[in-house]
Amino acid sequence: MTRASRILVIQHNLDDHLNELALPLMQAGIDVVPWDVENAPAPTDPIDSFDGIISLGAIAGVLEESQHSWMPIERRMFERALELQVPLLGICFGSQMLASAAGAEVYKSATPEVGWTEVVMGDAAASEPVMAALGSNPKVFHFHYDTFDLPAGAELYGVTGDIKQAFKVGPKAWGMQFHIEVGAAAMFSWFATYAREFEKLAGGVEHQKALTVANWDTYRQRSLAVGEAFAAEVLGYASAR
Repeated sequence: MTRASRILVIQHNLDDHLNELALPLMQAGIDVVPWDVENAPAPTDPIDSFDGIISLGAIAGVLEESQHSWMPIERRMFERALELQVPLLGICFGSQMLASAAGAEVYKSATPEVGWTEVVMGDAAASEPVMAALGSNPKVFHFHYDTFDLPAGAELYGVTGDIKQAFKVGPKAWGMQFHIEVGAAAMFSWFATYAREFEKLAGGVEHQKALTVANWDTYRQRSLAVGEAFAAEVLGYASAR
């Protein structure tokens, strides 16, 4: 009997979850195994028992690793996934952890990014399936204070100014600094919960609400496309085992 493909989804906060990425994973028939780092013990299954990993955003940052018992565990998972070439998608915090696990430095950004911005994609993105799903110069939704250097040997696909936004480490690990998973409902929830940050750093809640109304549908289609592309990588990895 064929084993179902399984993916480990690492959730760090209750208000940042799979959101729009859940649908394409389910439609692909992939078994989603969630790990809430703050409320459940780490899974005991070895990384090589999974066919993929998604690591989501976090209030905590990589620079605070000594303060969070789960973070060294997640780092070891990343290092093992990179070694085994298990498909890995790191989003926001997950992208920073990916960069760090691959040997790059993570540090405070001179320009925190909160709310909607446009990512400039390089020409090479069009030929990389997961990155191509983002489209050309997508408007994306951010919420981060940290950034990172590009790991040695990594491919950089998208930037905002000097900030690395979309990159790939090795053959099967992708990082996206923005919240490709977040849909409109979550955005409006964040406008309520983190109103102070949006007022201070993003032109205000009303401004960001207007941008959400204008961009949410296109962004959802990009999110679904990224989910479908990553699901294909997971299924391809599983079938080749």
